[in-house]
Amino acid sequence: MAKNLIIYYSRKGENYWNGSIKNIEKGNTEIVAEFIQKAVGGDLFKVDTVKPYSCDYMTCTLLPVKSSRSSCEKTAIG
Repeated sequence: MAKNLIIYYSRKGENYWNGSIKNIEKGNTEIVAEFIQKAVGGDLFKVDTVKPYSCDYMTCTLLPVKSSRSSCEKTAIG
């Protein structure tokens, strides 16, 4: 029987939950990864970022916008 490896990235701390921003101990993806582990077995492997994201939820939601704008500007100029 094959051994399962469940790889996930999950953000805990400030998150949008049920209409407002809450401080949570476990991110949603971590909870789902643990559920999968219980259902099918296997090892969990949590992926961490090289550079930590901001603890502030609103700052984190602006990162993809800034990144895509920067990428588009470089493409238009380059």
